[in-house]
Amino acid sequence: MKTVIIAILSLLLLSASCNKNKKCSKAYDLEHPVSVYPIKESYNVGDTIWFEMNFSDTFNAKITNNYDGGSTHYESIQLKNFDFQRTNFMFKELVDPSSGLGGQNSNTISFFDSILELGTIVYYHPDGPEFKYVYTNNTYKFKFGLICIQAGKFVFCPAFGHYYPASSFGANEQDITPECEKEIINGISFPVNKQLNGTHLTNYHLFQQFIDPALQIDSNRIKNECFTFVVN
Repeated sequence: MKTVIIAILSLLLLSASCNKNKKCSKAYDLEHPVSVYPIKESYNVGDTIWFEMNFSDTFNAKITNNYDGGSTHYESIQLKNFDFQRTNFMFKELVDPSSGLGGQNSNTISFFDSILELGTIVYYHPDGPEFKYVYTNNTYKFKFGLICIQAGKFVFCPAFGHYYPASSFGANEQDITPECEKEIINGISFPVNKQLNGTHLTNYHLFQQFIDPALQIDSNRIKNECFTFVVN
């Protein structure tokens, strides 16, 4: 009996040692596509612009392995009724052609009236709403409308942000897969009006007319994930 007990204890210790040495630290990058419609360059005061999201809970995620030098690969993962932390719709009035996007007017909430059809508004920031999706039938949905009430030149850019500083890996830890001890959502991209041929209908040519693209370090994001429009 004593021999059996010693053997069992040895196996348990060996198992614990193996588990301790097995490290897993992953960061996930996801896509949340957005449809903006009707797709036009200019709208009139009184028109409504719709911003809608409707996507599956199964993602083709870009996964970075933080324990092997930062190697990346793509993998299908399912996130059911997941809290994506801070998702925002941001609107800026383009008023200064000599400045980048950060230098434009972000106090734009008074330029529009809003309509919420699907989802929850967490908070209305001066530049737009922070929101959460409604989750039903393995699908995330959000639908938000803006009624134009004042003329101007605007750009719409969805954004994702952590509740805590992104540099604090532990603070942003998520429970995505049970076999991995440390995981975070590293980033979410929001392709706007993405077409089957890979292009995006975002009126980027308008942005280039109003703001010098050389002033932007993230011009690809604006080209693919922001929608520029005029209200007359």
